[in-house]
Amino acid sequence: MLQINIIRGFLNRLRDRGWKNINLRGYTNNDIQILKRGDKSIVVIESITIDPSVDINPQAEEFFRNLIELIEHGTAKEIFLPGVGDISIPAFFKDWCDKNDVKINILTLNNFQDFYNYN
Repeated sequence: MLQINIIRGFLNRLRDRGWKNINLRGYTNNDIQILKRGDKSIVVIESITIDPSVDINPQAEEFFRNLIELIEHGTAKEIFLPGVGDISIPAFFKDWCDKNDVKINILTLNNFQDFYNYN
């Protein structure tokens, strides 16, 4: 089985609906994007790049710690992550999101239609 990148289609759909990319120097790149429309902003993760030749757990934890820092620099209260992957969302990240009212959405091929008309 091959993994399908549904996040790119989701990002294109958001941009068609008026969402604009916001650049936070040092935090955003092609894989991590902040989008804003009106007074609402969201974070969309297209992919998580990790070096598979070394232990992936510390890299994953570092990714999510950096993600917390990115969210703290902005006003996003919702995050979209690609599903059907190789790592789990760490408990510390879930706890932080709960405490800070940040909703985590995991997009998969099975639930893509649920977010198709996201506003």
